[in-house]
Amino acid sequence: MKTPSETDTPVSLERYYAGVSPQLLARTRQMWSARGLDLDAAWRVTICRLRGYRTIDHCNDKIDSVPIDGVFMFDQAVIWVASLSDSASIAMRLDGMRLIPQQWEALHAVTFRMIEQLDAVRLLFLTQLPLPSMQIARSISENVDMALAFLSRPKLARRFVECATVEEANEFWRRHIAGGRAFRTVSQQLYRSGLEFDQSGEYENWRNSVKAVLGTAVHTSFHPPGTPTIDSSQDSFREISDCHWFVTFRLQEMCAYSHVLQKNLREDLDAVSKHLAPEDGLNLGAWTSQISEIAVDQLRWSLANGAADATPALSHGLQ
Repeated sequence: MKTPSETDTPVSLERYYAGVSPQLLARTRQMWSARGLDLDAAWRVTICRLRGYRTIDHCNDKIDSVPIDGVFMFDQAVIWVASLSDSASIAMRLDGMRLIPQQWEALHAVTFRMIEQLDAVRLLFLTQLPLPSMQIARSISENVDMALAFLSRPKLARRFVECATVEEANEFWRRHIAGGRAFRTVSQQLYRSGLEFDQSGEYENWRNSVKAVLGTAVHTSFHPPGTPTIDSSQDSFREISDCHWFVTFRLQEMCAYSHVLQKNLREDLDAVSKHLAPEDGLNLGAWTSQISEIAVDQLRWSLANGAADATPALSHGLQ
């Protein structure tokens, strides 16, 4: 399988995502252009530079655009994470930020790690290796919770950046992140922020069921020949693309909730944008606040096209 970089001429965005829903592509381009942002330039400096940048012929279905739509939406979410990481690398060195420096340092560390994981998930997905992809997807989900917890609790971010040894890092993870601790911290803060988050427990139950399925990819078990490696009775993850979609959803969710948990985030992102002069060239950090608006809109689009049934709490919260 050749990478597009091995071809004689650059691949355009439209050609790369051949078969994507025309409505989705048009809607996305309109959102970027309405904000004066260059989607093609952002795509070239992020997605085209990933190791996982491969041709996606096996996702092209002349009858159904859903598979290629999923790749397109995943890549949009990756662009947002990349822009946030760029913003964090600048904000943690600027004076006068509303978030404390340790929050930006922690956020930069987590998003940098997430980009590496997203690159790996993309490569594994496009080479049709579902189980390793699912293993990394579970880790990405935990890092989403971790990043949101740092935004909602400055002291937690400070403790994280103070970890100087492997032992301290492991102890931090055990006490504050493992076992769903970060998720509970985030859900409590969302409720206190005025979002009626998951009072019925439906969302947490759905999330736990997803993690249980992802766990089947982590732990090797015996299956007789001809038996699927994942229980076919499960509604999720029967196809490789389901793992891909779950990661996309969690990144979109991270974007939506980050601004709820930290009201000062938008002001800091705007300050970063003003700090970057036009003559400095393209830096996604200058676009993060606007790309965030696009990511939230795409989350609403996802919920309106099927995800709402699986995630009722989030669907209601964004209405």
